[in-house]
Amino acid sequence: MGTDEISTVRLANLRDVGGMTTDAGQVIRPGVLYRSDMPRVGDALPVGDFTWPPPTVVDLRSAVERGSSPHPLSLLGSEVHIMPLLGEETGRASDSVGPDALAGGLRSLYTAILDIAAPRLVEIVDLAAEAPGPLLVHCAAGKDRTGIVVALLLRLAGVGREQVIADYLATGANMPGVLRRLRGQSLLPGARTASRAVSEVSREAVEQVLAIIDADPDGPQAWLLDRGASPDSIAHWRKRIVD
Repeated sequence: MGTDEISTVRLANLRDVGGMTTDAGQVIRPGVLYRSDMPRVGDALPVGDFTWPPPTVVDLRSAVERGSSPHPLSLLGSEVHIMPLLGEETGRASDSVGPDALAGGLRSLYTAILDIAAPRLVEIVDLAAEAPGPLLVHCAAGKDRTGIVVALLLRLAGVGREQVIADYLATGANMPGVLRRLRGQSLLPGARTASRAVSEVSREAVEQVLAIIDADPDGPQAWLLDRGASPDSIAHWRKRIVD
């Protein structure tokens, strides 16, 4: 088996966000929040200290991306929650983000997702607060939609901005492996090809996400509360992920 073949049978963009520190000096617990690209049937077990399959999975992909097949991790016993951020019902009636947002680049796309999919993001925080064991969040590449969700969850826990940005940017080194696994499939619904803009990471784009959710003096907590989040869910999430 060649190197490229080996690289396609294991998740290319999987990591545990544990080990980061909050602005208050607390440590993010390992084994609570994983992020990745799309799992596939027949994937080899991850290398490292992962609980696998994770008990709870959030799939951010659209219906078109998911198709009719069951989720690969549901076949292994994971409880999979379908929570699309693009391309179909996002939690606000009749809204979706498509090629027009992509045309403005990742900064425009991420801003649109925060606006349109805010109700879905609130649901994800509720789930993350109560999920048993590790929670895996993924989309197709584990870059854009996953990057927004993980950035929100980390900032909500108090992780410093530069660490959140560094975690997002770490996906850049993994993109060659992600693209090999996707075999030419689109990274985002509405993007016909894996264009350069779509297949790269953007510091400017994730900084825009942080600027939006941190705009209130009370930070992302205020952003979420304004959009219907439960104070209890926010408190439970912080308690669950912060050591």
